Amino acid sequence: MNPFRRLYREYREAFHSFSSNARLYLAGSFLLGVGANQISLLFSLYLKRMDYTEAAIGGVLATRALGSAVVALPASFIAARLNPRRLLPATAAFCAAAYIAQSLLASGAGIVASVFLAGAFSTIFQVSSGPFFMRNSGERERVHLFSLNGALSMGTGLIGSLLGGVLKDGLAALGVGEIAAYRVALLVGALFVLAAYVPFSRLKDSPAAEAAQPSFPGKESRLRGMEGIDVLLWIKLILPGFLVGLGAGLTIPYLNLYFKNSFGLGDSAIGAAVAAGQVATFLGMAAGPAVARRLGKPRSVFWTQALSVPLILVLGWVRAFPLALLAYLARQVLMNMSTPIQENFSLELVPPERQSLMNALKMLSWTGSWTIAAKISGDLIYRSGFATSFALTAALYATSTLCYRLFFVRGSARPPASAA
Repeated sequence: MNPFRRLYREYREAFHSFSSNARLYLAGSFLLGVGANQISLLFSLYLKRMDYTEAAIGGVLATRALGSAVVALPASFIAARLNPRRLLPATAAFCAAAYIAQSLLASGAGIVASVFLAGAFSTIFQVSSGPFFMRNSGERERVHLFSLNGALSMGTGLIGSLLGGVLKDGLAALGVGEIAAYRVALLVGALFVLAAYVPFSRLKDSPAAEAAQPSFPGKESRLRGMEGIDVLLWIKLILPGFLVGLGAGLTIPYLNLYFKNSFGLGDSAIGAAVAAGQVATFLGMAAGPAVARRLGKPRSVFWTQALSVPLILVLGWVRAFPLALLAYLARQVLMNMSTPIQENFSLELVPPERQSLMNALKMLSWTGSWTIAAKISGDLIYRSGFATSFALTAALYATSTLCYRLFFVRGSARPPASAA
């Protein structure tokens, strides 16, 4: 059977077994993804058009990660205690308001404040998604749910990136001023985020979710729960993501500027390149369950990340756009294929009452390191170009991959297919 047809049948069968809550969450994630990807593509280009330097853009983008880092731990407790049917719609509305503000405000302080808030509100979705899926899925379809959500978040980049680039360039071609065209396209992205309010507001309470909610009777109970945490295991689960966050912060926020500065691409062409990367990543992440069945979750994470490292170096030194695009697409597939597998694997090792906290700490470590790196790399790219940044990213990704091998792969045997 054709592998794409087999993959389609596998996900079609899994989708039929998803709960209604899981399907509604996926619908909300789709709308969030379209809007967020559109804004992500255009916002740094918009700031560049507003005469921000790369260093200044890095400072603004780092503020978003700072907002995520500040809110990550409080968000874990909020997500654990509040009903998702009330929390998620409100968060979608507040997140859309922050995106609207960063698109319309002209002052530097206003832009920084709204970017900070957008990062903070977005973190609530990221912290709550893993525990929500664990509570609203069975073991049989769970890995497909995690992978589909991850692939969906990447696949929406196809729509968001293409829509953003084409909409901005189309408005400019019609005679709209370039800054105004950027703002309109950014506002359309914010409206997609606001539309996520609808599916999130239709979520229903489920017995499984209520049973899984931790109780907070008092300080003494919380202390006992904290004392039960396997600190060494948690460090092993968090450290690789911290290193990846450092590497990602050095280059990922500037990929659109990389395509513009290195190859002279227009915004529509950049949007098409980013969209192609999202499509490739969608297919790679969708194939994650099959890879996990064959290799096991830890080995899947190790090999996909290890194979992506040389491709990052290609981006730093190649000057031929077709080769750079090919390396970019392959890197997108390999590095991101493991993300939902790794998230699922981490939560399986943590008790249900601690899954929100684990998600928050992983998010905090990633965004904290991303914030530091994004702040540094803006100035680094401004002074020495992209090659140094890509080399440092490759080194950090390689270190993270080696840690994962030492922590979870070394000495382990491949599990049978049913274990994945």
